[in-house]
Amino acid sequence: MLYPFRESLLSQLYPGFTHSSHALKPAIETLEGRLELPPQRRHKVIWRLDAGYGSDANVIYLQQRGYRFLVKGRSNRRAAILSQQVKYWRQVDSSRFVGRVPTPSSLPDDIRTFVIRTHGPKRVRLTYLLTTVKLTGLATVRLYDQRGGAETEFRADKSGGGWLQKRRKHRRNAQEAWVHLTDMAHNFLAWFAYTKLRHTSLAGLGPLRITRDLFRVPGLVEFRDGQLFSVKLLKSAPHADPLLAALRCFWE
Repeated sequence: MLYPFRESLLSQLYPGFTHSSHALKPAIETLEGRLELPPQRRHKVIWRLDAGYGSDANVIYLQQRGYRFLVKGRSNRRAAILSQQVKYWRQVDSSRFVGRVPTPSSLPDDIRTFVIRTHGPKRVRLTYLLTTVKLTGLATVRLYDQRGGAETEFRADKSGGGWLQKRRKHRRNAQEAWVHLTDMAHNFLAWFAYTKLRHTSLAGLGPLRITRDLFRVPGLVEFRDGQLFSVKLLKSAPHADPLLAALRCFWE
């Protein structure tokens, strides 16, 4: 997701058996071309990735490309070993603690490593973060937590438009076309929210609320000589007045 516009920059289709770790390099190379990102600007980009992409090879690749990153490590076994090296745990919230440890020898020394200990109802879960962003342990965990915004967007797409619920086509070309249509629908809603709703009382609505509450307001659209003449909305409908004010932006 491209912040703050909430637009999807890239979707790529792979066979179902492809591990996510193998998709990182093609995605980065494609984005570099689309964004026309020169090498001297890469240090301004922070890749925030989950454990599926957190192999040592991917971490080293990101660093060699000149990017900064914040990646959750892949190995649960390594997390358990690293946790034994923590000398001081600092509390993040009611159930999580973080501690810094030496970076594994298989990785460059300038990468920082933090172990997160999460106390659940039945067991303690251990994970670790690898990063080149120079922040404290607390700030590093909170920065990683912000990646949940993209996952929220995906869930909102699924519950909002319903276009993500069934994406399986029998042919690759059809499946790929469906993925692109999904991106187009998502980006239209993101554009509408950012450009037309941002300065209204409807600011902050996601795909679910836009499709469920705004796009279903009863009304009448009148055309004359092939041109849009008027838009009338049911006055008693919730959000009718702010939606009409937002629609005026199309003609101003």
